[in-house]
Amino acid sequence: MPRKLEEVIPEALRRAGGEERLRRGLVLAAWREVAGRELARITEAVALEGETLLVQVPDPVVAHQLTYSRLALLKRYEARFPGMVKEIRFQVGKLEAKAEGEGGVSPPGPSPEASRKALALAEKAPPGLREAVARAALALLARRRGSPCPLCEAPSQTHPCPTCRRLLGDLGVRKEAERLKRGKPTGLAGEALLVARHLARTALLQEMRDLYPEALRKEELRPLLEDLARRFQALFPEEPLPEGVRSLLKGP
Repeated sequence: MPRKLEEVIPEALRRAGGEERLRRGLVLAAWREVAGRELARITEAVALEGETLLVQVPDPVVAHQLTYSRLALLKRYEARFPGMVKEIRFQVGKLEAKAEGEGGVSPPGPSPEASRKALALAEKAPPGLREAVARAALALLARRRGSPCPLCEAPSQTHPCPTCRRLLGDLGVRKEAERLKRGKPTGLAGEALLVARHLARTALLQEMRDLYPEALRKEELRPLLEDLARRFQALFPEEPLPEGVRSLLKGP
């Protein structure tokens, strides 16, 4: 095992992952290889929802033209990831700026060999850590650039990463975030769950900060603040409450 990979994997092993994120990440990373360099310059695989791959394109003309290549792209995915991609849907939207290397050429995506090596390393790890190991190995083997996304930890040159940025505006994810905020369960998984938890955390913290000054003056508002604090701690048991809120609720 290369020295650098030995340095990367121990850190990844400290983070829990999931099979769904491993599956999604490798499929998305393979888009450049499957689509080809020229097509990858003007398109971007942004999500794998079930067995449907969502590909962002710049305008309706490109989307229409790519429908004629859909079957060929599906066959290439089937050859690399059997059974994972059964449909490709092209959607018009703003593309993230493509990173460029020397000579104006985008850095290559992970090769089939890199994907195989990443999967082989992941299979040797405990089930709960396979995604983290594969992500670290793939980032090194494919020479991907960028620091971890603060929401999903995927290497990215933009933060949040393109997938998390899309999910932040997804109405379904926002609705589930509201359920989490109210202390109700959700059926989300993978990046969608991470983004929903982030939205719920942000909302709960903001509501506590807004209510704190009023609760400081009016004791009858403290039960509302206690309820917000209880829901926050249920979702994030290892994260402390804001200092002022903690001091007020602790009492004399």
